[in-house]
Amino acid sequence: MKIISAEKLIEKLDCDIYPVAIIKFILNKRKILYCFSRAADPDFQIRGNVYTTDILKCDICREKEEKGMLCRQHTSLDRILKAEKVAYDIDTNCYFYKNEIFRMIGDKLVVIYCPHTKLIVGDITDAKVRKVIPVTFYDKTIKLPKFKIERRFVSSELMSKHLKAWFNYEFSIVTIPKDMDESNFCLIPNK
Repeated sequence: MKIISAEKLIEKLDCDIYPVAIIKFILNKRKILYCFSRAADPDFQIRGNVYTTDILKCDICREKEEKGMLCRQHTSLDRILKAEKVAYDIDTNCYFYKNEIFRMIGDKLVVIYCPHTKLIVGDITDAKVRKVIPVTFYDKTIKLPKFKIERRFVSSELMSKHLKAWFNYEFSIVTIPKDMDESNFCLIPNK
């Protein structure tokens, strides 16, 4: 079995992506694409908070203002709107930047935030490893910027490969291909 380093793949792309975003995309491709397709449904309704570009309307951002921070969702939005070097998946029309996977769906920006695996608390479970957090920004003023560098890649080529990335101080994660929309994983010791 040939293992490809996610870090080296990103190095070749020469853009600002965290390996965890690529790994979580491979592990959750079906779920991520479902989030995008739901947002495209004319009957789609946002459950929970409705996020816009206006951070003044966000209670959590106002609370964190004195620390010079934004809420998790607006941090993702801020990163995306200021991004310069992104990757673009030709297969799924998704953009990748840092630990965000995103796509415009009409006048909605759907962002899939990929929390780093080193943040897992307690037992390591399948659900905790695969965890992604979708958020939809609904604001007619949202437009993706013209990115300075947009590197294109084909995710279907990655789905059939074993990708490896740093998981935490003890382990690295390796994807195990299952089919073109889903992969499993295993953890291997770093030492």
